[in-house]
Amino acid sequence: MMRGAPATARLALGTKLGYATGNVGLQMLVAAMNFLLMIFYTDVALVPPAIAGAALLVGKVWDTVNDPLFGWMTDRTRSRHGRHRVYLIYGALPLAVAAAAVWMVPPGLSPIAAFFWIAISYTVFDTLMTLVQLPYQALAANLTRDYDERTSLTAYASLGALLGFFAGSVLMPVLVRAAPDARTGYALAGACFGLAAGLAVAVVAWRVREPASAPPPDATRPTWEAVRATLRAALRNRPFLALVAAVGLVRLGLTLVQAALAYFVVYQLQGDKGDLPRMMAVLLGVVGLSLYFWKRVVDRWEKNRAYILGLLLCSAGLVALGTMGPGQPGWVTAILALVGIGMGAHWIVPFAMVPDTIDHGHLQAGERQTGMYYGLYGLVDKLARTLGTVLLAATLDLTGYVPNVAQSAAALQGIAWMTGIVPALCLALAVPLLLAYPITRARHAAIRRGVDAGTTPPPASGNGSTAPGRGEGLAQASGRASRFPA
Repeated sequence: MMRGAPATARLALGTKLGYATGNVGLQMLVAAMNFLLMIFYTDVALVPPAIAGAALLVGKVWDTVNDPLFGWMTDRTRSRHGRHRVYLIYGALPLAVAAAAVWMVPPGLSPIAAFFWIAISYTVFDTLMTLVQLPYQALAANLTRDYDERTSLTAYASLGALLGFFAGSVLMPVLVRAAPDARTGYALAGACFGLAAGLAVAVVAWRVREPASAPPPDATRPTWEAVRATLRAALRNRPFLALVAAVGLVRLGLTLVQAALAYFVVYQLQGDKGDLPRMMAVLLGVVGLSLYFWKRVVDRWEKNRAYILGLLLCSAGLVALGTMGPGQPGWVTAILALVGIGMGAHWIVPFAMVPDTIDHGHLQAGERQTGMYYGLYGLVDKLARTLGTVLLAATLDLTGYVPNVAQSAAALQGIAWMTGIVPALCLALAVPLLLAYPITRARHAAIRRGVDAGTTPPPASGNGSTAPGRGEGLAQASGRASRFPA
């Protein structure tokens, strides 16, 4: 799509493939860090689990500021390269360097020195990741505003994410094992992955063009006042809040699984570290095969219902996985397949739902605030990832985990709970929030008509709530905004 093409137009195949390439690189980094970063710190860099978890938390404290701030900033960026694409152009190379540095912890550091090394290197990486990933996600919401075309674009992006996840979780351990020692292997693999991620982002910047957009608003308003006004508008968007709360719970659960799985395979199942890539190949292979199924489900069902079905399947599989022990490879494979089928819904559905909530926010506020929404979405996502990592680190520490030896019964129990029961509970808690999510295909069509006409859509039927009257103009002096029922 060339700049100036209408956002309601069908997207060319080349645009979808080019956009999906970015997810290959970005999710490669995400997967490697979710699955392997903690065990790299504890078993290779020999950093105590509590020290590593506390150091990672530093970056997420900064995230409480930088995600919404960077989101607001991208919404108001003026550039000949586009409001969001400019960050991909200039962020690709710095992101590649920072991603490689995360895996290069010098040997022999004291606990205090290790804390500062991890905190600084990870915070720099996380900041650059936000500056690239947030505009990348926001770009998708502006490429098309068609309800079903967004699902199609998300399916392509999810396929790219799956390939990246496969590389990060399956190929990285293979590269590490091929090196003379684990420390060298992680450093070389990290450098390769950083370079690949930078190149993938550069492909998006080269291949995808943004549609023309209106000039950034609030040019004369003081910066902090404008940030607060934009933030308040996003926080009044009840469908968005319901969705982001549900996705945060799901992200917390899946992060626990991803961070604990290496420990579960090595110590609970008594496999070797070469078993992890094989199991991840099964899991991600099933996720990939399920993407077409979930695309068809979303084409026929409402998005929230499809997401709920996937979460229930995934939860059932996780509960079963947590009960597995040594000598049950067939059962483990079957359970991972069930988890993968359920997880496939998470790879498509919520990312197709976020732009719909942004359209609702546009109707409420009379202003499209894509960056702020993705900033808040990214904030919750990253906080959930960090909380999951910190919870696992605390569990390992409290249950007496000792690296590279047979574990005590308490440590094994903690690993099993963090792999199965606790993640399943997080996914189950997201279901009521998704049941309350009100945007259907018909409701979204009404939102689109309201945005185009500058009026409020009629209330959703059958919920017994009161919505503003038809035809209430967004530009009226009263400034009243439309409300979705809870």
